[in-house]
Amino acid sequence: QVTCTEYAKALVRRAKDFKHMNQFMYWDIYPDQMDKVIQMAEALDARVEKDGIDAIAPLYCLPVPAKGTMATVDWPSSAGVGVLHKYHAVRDAAAVELLRRHHGILFGKTNVPEFAASWVTCNYANGCTLNPYNTALTTGGSSGGAASAVASHIVPVAFTEDTGGSTRHPATQNHIFGYDPSRGRYPNTGNPGMTYTNDQVGITSRSMEDILAFDAAFLNISEIHRKVSHNAPKKSAGLRIGVPTYPFVEFYFPKDGQNSFNLPTLPNKIRVSSSIFDKFNTAISALKAAGAHIVRKEWPEKNGRNAVETLLSSRKVNGKPYDHLTQVLHSFSGQMAEYVRNYLNASVSLKDIFDDTYPAGHGHNPKGLFSASGVTDESQYRYTLGYFIHEMVDVWNSYFDKHGVDVLMAPSQFCDAITYECMAGNTCYSEMELSLTQCNLISYYLFKSIPIPKVTAPIGLDAKGNPVSVTFWGRSGPKSSRDKKWLYDNDAMLEGDVVFLHNIAALLKDMVAIDRSLARTESPLRP
Repeated sequence: QVTCTEYAKALVRRAKDFKHMNQFMYWDIYPDQMDKVIQMAEALDARVEKDGIDAIAPLYCLPVPAKGTMATVDWPSSAGVGVLHKYHAVRDAAAVELLRRHHGILFGKTNVPEFAASWVTCNYANGCTLNPYNTALTTGGSSGGAASAVASHIVPVAFTEDTGGSTRHPATQNHIFGYDPSRGRYPNTGNPGMTYTNDQVGITSRSMEDILAFDAAFLNISEIHRKVSHNAPKKSAGLRIGVPTYPFVEFYFPKDGQNSFNLPTLPNKIRVSSSIFDKFNTAISALKAAGAHIVRKEWPEKNGRNAVETLLSSRKVNGKPYDHLTQVLHSFSGQMAEYVRNYLNASVSLKDIFDDTYPAGHGHNPKGLFSASGVTDESQYRYTLGYFIHEMVDVWNSYFDKHGVDVLMAPSQFCDAITYECMAGNTCYSEMELSLTQCNLISYYLFKSIPIPKVTAPIGLDAKGNPVSVTFWGRSGPKSSRDKKWLYDNDAMLEGDVVFLHNIAALLKDMVAIDRSLARTESPLRP
């Protein structure tokens, strides 16, 4: 047995030992910040002494750090911006409130790029977060601090948030598990998102079992998990896994596409790197040997072409070329301003924030995303929120309906593990040199505007010793739905995500049992 205080002190000691890795923010102005963690643990121990162990259910003093963008009263809430470095929030974000209510311990704030607007976790106020596998590698972004803290065994689970890969890319880079839930499953209020469609609080952990346990306890839905676990397959046999080539293994923009991000247009293409592709095929072989049915089919056709292509093909909205990948960012600057006003009660302007944000090489320039609202169109934004998202749901689910699959599986990203050097110089490697945006945009951002449960899972190291992962994708919304009202009902996602999670747990267990080379490899910082 261990008390809350004993456990918290052990993890605090480790956090301080690895302070130089910048997993956590505010060491410069709040050097004794972890004293607050110990105080929370002591208060929960006192509760146990008085009322018994079940008085601190369901989280039982689990230490969970907040992502650095989340509003917190006990820690500053700068969202990684230097000019906001000393501001505390006037109230906690909804996820932090729920953590406290269910007797978890808030274990500090993990590092982020400014307002989470980068795939690289750096900001000048707190520095860059280091990767426990190899300090030449980035920790990904924007939840790189969270992922590094989990991979370094400082905490067992950490809050993340994903707009276009901010849970999944750090999970990939740090060789851990990342769960990006369907939109609305975990409360987002108090986390200053970039969009009203993509952003979703999630978690990272070192095992699939920890994801299942946390989800059940955090949402207090253990009974739903028990019911689903009883009915879910314990083995891979019978589960159908789709492995389409386009767009996750090979990608191109159609010739008539609105290509705002300089990705290849037909006849040019990008493919995942050969080292990632080899590991991906090894995972497929192991799942097939475990009895899963591998469905090597492409998306159904729509209007004579791959249905995914139709989402990227040229169309005009409000008399202008339309690109949904940009239009979802229409609200970004407004969401930033509202966070500063409503949660920080600060008289800091957007201009102050813009002027206080700096690039770090070609791959890290949050200010570029801050400015997206200046090139979007209100009518195109309304079109995105209505017609286009409904169309995207139909296209996504057409694969599940046509081929009868339970999940999709794809490489997590196109390029080998990202280094600081390659992201700064636009020399990251797939089968050619690519920018960080070209490496990550399609894998992490293309289908993020609709509610889809996703789990990124490590599948071992490549021949060079770099971490490699796959991502499992579920269906968007309930299969039984006859309309799309579920898009506006968070409770509609409760059981669907649980079924998905238990299916993935069964697949991963069997995959590793068949081929141990696909098991997660611990970082050198393991205790």
